[in-house]
Amino acid sequence: MHNDYVMNLRLVDACHALELASTQVLEIVEHGIIIPVGETPEDWLFDLQMISTARRAMRLQRDLQLEWSAVALVLELIEERDRLRAENAMLQRQLQRFLND
Repeated sequence: MHNDYVMNLRLVDACHALELASTQVLEIVEHGIIIPVGETPEDWLFDLQMISTARRAMRLQRDLQLEWSAVALVLELIEERDRLRAENAMLQRQLQRFLND
């Protein structure tokens, strides 16, 4: 049996998980680093992937002393790099199959 349960955290729980004040989480959201589900902060839900992304962003911000806008850009570039690497690996596999035929 496959379990499709996804844990969602409210803002207060996300703040606790991240060990941040709500104003800091709001800043991360404002920069588009994570995008919770819901219209207002009171309704927001954060999944575990968002918490992981926020932690990664916090490390970048702390270790490199970056502004949040720069952190958002760095994360976007890392995501694009990962996507391109995966696409390249897929194309290499296809090419290898083609050459082996």
